[in-house]
Amino acid sequence: MANSAKLQNLKSVLKKFYDGHTIGKIALTILAAALLVYVIVSIPVWSIKAESLASSGSRQPAAGSEISLDSGKVQVAENGGSTLTVNTEDMTFEVVDEAGTKFRSYAAGGGPAEMALLSLAYLGEDNNLYEWNSYANSVAFSSYSMQQIENGVRIDINLNEGESNRFYEYLPKKTGVDTYENVFVGGLNRLMEEGSLDEATGNRYLNTLSLVYKRSLTEECYSVTYNGTPPTSATTQLIEVTRLVGYTTEMLMEDGEKYGFSVDFTEPAQFDLSVELTLDEEGSLRVHVPTGSIVSYNDYYTPQNLTLLPNFGAATADQYEEGKILLPDGSGALVNFNSYIANVTDYKRPVYDNDFFSDYYYMPEYAEELTMPVFGALYGPADKTEKGFLGIIEEGARTALLNVKLASEKADSSNYNKVYPSFDIAQYKRVKINGEYSTDSGTYLINAGMQDMDLTVSYHLYDRNATYFDLAKGYQAYLAKTEGISPSYDEGDAGLYLEVVGGVNIASRFVGIPYSRAYSMTSYEELQEIMNALDGMNIRVQYDGAFNGGWNGKIGRGAKLAGQNGSKSDLQETLTLAESKGVPLYLQTALSRVWEGGNGFRASRQAIRDYANEEVLLSRYQPVLGILNRSLSDGMNHDAYYLLSPKYLSAVTDSFLKEAGDYPALAIEDLAGMYYADYRYEEYINGETGNQVLEENLAKLASGRDLALANPHIDKIGYGSVATDISRESSDYATFDTTIPFRQLVMNGLVDYTTENVNLSSKNAAYFVLQAAELGAMPKFLLTYKNVDVLKDTDYNYLFSAQFELLEDTVRSVYEECASIRDQIGTSEITGHEVLADGVCRTTYATGVQATVNYNLYDVTLPDDTVVPAEGYLIEEGN
Repeated sequence: MANSAKLQNLKSVLKKFYDGHTIGKIALTILAAALLVYVIVSIPVWSIKAESLASSGSRQPAAGSEISLDSGKVQVAENGGSTLTVNTEDMTFEVVDEAGTKFRSYAAGGGPAEMALLSLAYLGEDNNLYEWNSYANSVAFSSYSMQQIENGVRIDINLNEGESNRFYEYLPKKTGVDTYENVFVGGLNRLMEEGSLDEATGNRYLNTLSLVYKRSLTEECYSVTYNGTPPTSATTQLIEVTRLVGYTTEMLMEDGEKYGFSVDFTEPAQFDLSVELTLDEEGSLRVHVPTGSIVSYNDYYTPQNLTLLPNFGAATADQYEEGKILLPDGSGALVNFNSYIANVTDYKRPVYDNDFFSDYYYMPEYAEELTMPVFGALYGPADKTEKGFLGIIEEGARTALLNVKLASEKADSSNYNKVYPSFDIAQYKRVKINGEYSTDSGTYLINAGMQDMDLTVSYHLYDRNATYFDLAKGYQAYLAKTEGISPSYDEGDAGLYLEVVGGVNIASRFVGIPYSRAYSMTSYEELQEIMNALDGMNIRVQYDGAFNGGWNGKIGRGAKLAGQNGSKSDLQETLTLAESKGVPLYLQTALSRVWEGGNGFRASRQAIRDYANEEVLLSRYQPVLGILNRSLSDGMNHDAYYLLSPKYLSAVTDSFLKEAGDYPALAIEDLAGMYYADYRYEEYINGETGNQVLEENLAKLASGRDLALANPHIDKIGYGSVATDISRESSDYATFDTTIPFRQLVMNGLVDYTTENVNLSSKNAAYFVLQAAELGAMPKFLLTYKNVDVLKDTDYNYLFSAQFELLEDTVRSVYEECASIRDQIGTSEITGHEVLADGVCRTTYATGVQATVNYNLYDVTLPDDTVVPAEGYLIEEGN
């Protein structure tokens, strides 16, 4: 009854208001209607629930028993045939494997930087970056301790500057005549007379004092003659003078009060961190730093980048005239020792493109990214190496960078050849105030803050005659163990991978008004025609644009079929045909990408934001300027897509799978090969947390179905049966000597892999056939059934050579040649790989067959007089 009375009262109030306020009545009605529309529109938005994401945090440092710092060299571990010995007096170590191969943490004969176990760069609130190393800023002050832990040692390091060397924290800008003449000058003279200070040193101090201070012409005092701080040498001497003559802080404050200058004491930087060095059961060295144990004693400074073992395996030109550094750049690259080039910047690149949100506004500087968290070195000639190592970043790879220093006989080069990782434990960027493309130089600094995570790097040691192939097989064994995937090989049957474009949305006009038109480049019935035309060939098919409006459609909330491709029964008929032919048919989706609004997506709420707290909107780059540019032609725009914030991905994936759960195979275009983070103001999601989200959702997608993964990061290959679009190139940096297929050699047997698109490449089809011979890769084509003329002046004009009817003969000839090659080889298992000459490689297979390929556009004659034809190959029985 009470509620009924309240309702009647409300109705009465509203009626009275409406009767007496005509304008207000209209406004209230409009407001109510707008509110109703907002609620209706927001219902699907609210249905995409945000997930609460929390970083797991780093492990606590291992407990142990103290090792005295005057112990000298102490063996702290013996495991897996290796021994680890640490020098307590200088924080260096050496590890020796069962073959006697020795690696040290330091570069013999170097300075403090070459003796350092690590270095820490830190960011001040003055926006400046500083760097300290463990030798100059810890060993020099004995500000560290060591603990014996299981299979190794924990080193607790306090990084500090020692005593301050800031001039005005010890000495006055002005001081009285009596103080200057009796305390400073008189004090030094008395010490020399007593014999406690030698005359040469005392006179040097007096001379420096007279250069720094002069008697004032206007005041009864002595004052500093420099406008700023005196030179470092003078500062060092006069700080020592204050100690000798007893000029105290109290006296400094008194002078400041008397002569009207302020005395400021800078709170110095100081950091604590722990490093664990252990040997595992295989005798490999593991280095672990829990960033949660890093303590800054001054909030003014934020630890920003940690460099681990920068001198491990460092070698001079005198020690090794020859040697190689291994980098995971693209398919892989080798860098010659002692190949320093004066005008070329030292190689330093992020693993997994983890600086993407810092520079996505610009076209990538390098053609290839680093999709494997590995690095290494081989010492000595290629055919007779003395030793080698493979470094694997096991934890923290999504903040890691790889660094290379090269030696030479030139004076301006580094003295050492070395490769090592560093980690951005706090990401930051200088953001332009008026937008990234503005010419205004005004910036402000965004610091994402410290990340609490584990950084772990393992070093696997190799003895004589090690090759990059050995390192590849070692990494393959590591992945098989850690990712739970076992190598599996077949009889080497040839195969092709066909990516077929279905539903798209293309820019069009109606009476001059631009709009987006749904169109199918290949309907389900037309896809059946393609499969029937290629009957009898071993193919895999990926069908793009099946869901949610097409290839460039809406958010993947659900799996609504794109109507332009045909009916659901047409799709089912196509799936049945594919199954009868033994053709895996992967329906493509990209769950993190949103090309169109609606379907529950609201960019302001759900899109990833960059350092400037702006929504990340990605489109094609304008080649001339190298920037994002949506302008197409005639007033039309390029398509552009948002990236879904990690906290919404699980909800979208779950919704998608509810409707797509019956489809046996999916092609995942995005999740396996992306750096995933969100820089939304005060809601920062770091790359490690974002990666956990990717892993969880890939596991859901892979449960009970087959996945094709587009250009995946190496730690994601276990979720799929095939990795697509795998490049055979490196970024060809100026210091690179050779590009090698390290990535494919690692994946061999763990997952099938394709080449990049044959028909959209500037290279000949022969280039991709050679990859089938050298690596067992499946050539890949990107196809449409319909004429591509309809795509002219649209965002898909790059598909100028994709029409199946015009490519069918090429598809057949590539397949037939690959089939002939694979029949001769008889297996997919690779047991050896070597570079014979520039662009010429030889692969040895488990059957003993050797495939020699020549990627050059000219014939190459080998030392044994064998001629390998241009863009050709030789298939021979092994020796």
